[in-house]
Amino acid sequence: MCIPGKFKVVLLVFGVIAIGMSGTVCLGFQDEPVFQGKKFSEWEALLKVAPGFEKLPDIEKEKSTRSRRAGLIAMELMANSLDKRILPAMVLVLKTDPDEKIRETAALSMTRVALKMAEKTKSAEARQYTTEVLKEALEKDKSTKVRETAASSLGKLVPESATAVPALIMAMRQKDTGLRVAAVDALRRLGPDARDAAPDFRALASDNTSDIISRSFAFLALGNLKDVASIPALLLVVQDEKMPLELRLPATNAISMMGGEAGCEISEKLGMLLVHENTPRDLKIALVVALDNQEGFAHPAWKSMIAALKDRDASVRSITLHCLGNIGTKLQKDFKAAQAAVLLAVNDSSLEVRLAAIETLGRWGPELSDDEVVKKIEALTKDTSKEMRETAGVVLKKLKGNSSN
Repeated sequence: MCIPGKFKVVLLVFGVIAIGMSGTVCLGFQDEPVFQGKKFSEWEALLKVAPGFEKLPDIEKEKSTRSRRAGLIAMELMANSLDKRILPAMVLVLKTDPDEKIRETAALSMTRVALKMAEKTKSAEARQYTTEVLKEALEKDKSTKVRETAASSLGKLVPESATAVPALIMAMRQKDTGLRVAAVDALRRLGPDARDAAPDFRALASDNTSDIISRSFAFLALGNLKDVASIPALLLVVQDEKMPLELRLPATNAISMMGGEAGCEISEKLGMLLVHENTPRDLKIALVVALDNQEGFAHPAWKSMIAALKDRDASVRSITLHCLGNIGTKLQKDFKAAQAAVLLAVNDSSLEVRLAAIETLGRWGPELSDDEVVKKIEALTKDTSKEMRETAGVVLKKLKGNSSN
């Protein structure tokens, strides 16, 4: 049949849906996707294990393994076709292939395929399907490495992987470090959906014999859950100078994530550590951020905050000023001492700190300001720094009560 030229163009436009890495054209009107000149079924055939595989010479085993790996790669690269046979073909490999490295590859590839399909279709179906398969692999695969890969992959399928929480909890109780780390990380990523794991997180947080990575993930998971019951254990880690910084930082960050849930009773202890001479710079920043995140509950640490305004690090000083801005109304009889310290910080050698100081005065508002504060801000509207002049102008409007903010 003769097809007019203009219709040939239309067929070409609607027929082409993808161009493979080799330049091979995949046509939408074909029954199955094509990659590098081979149909899906041809690549699928490569996934099959050769008969009598275990008895084959090593060279033949390696050849078969390479073919199966190539098949998995091709399947992943055909994911844009959204062909519903791709994931089941990969599942079969994950469940039956004798080579643990191939099963690991299958778990990783099908996770990436599921994510890509979910993004393109705006549907969670592929993610849910893959979650159930990976959960089974986590529970039943004989290889610890495959189970570790399954746990890690479940962490990428949040929130659908919430159904795998019981399996991940069992995995985090295992002795193998890699498997435990992968499981704890996946649970951490699940946030509130992993609440059933809180007792195990607490146990791991207190286990000084466990590895650093899984403990730090457990700390952060407790922070996600705002698990107030874990604060004493976290605080012990933060205060212990013998603990590695790699543990003290995530423990502090976990407390920070709890915000006001941590309560006033912990603020003073964090403040004391903030101004301790042996506290490392990075930990100081984490501590003052934790206090800042507690907002109004941080006021018992106000004396330490005033002392921290003399810290050598400008970041510590500027974040401390922001924190003081949160607690102005809580200070009552101690407010004047805090105000005097902030006014001194307006003359700090660091522009970052000077800006933070006048912003703090602005956050306290007209109710807590006086003539001295207003005159100081007015003078700064003529500062040599443009940024300082602009910021002072905004703050001055707030203090005079004519801000629209």
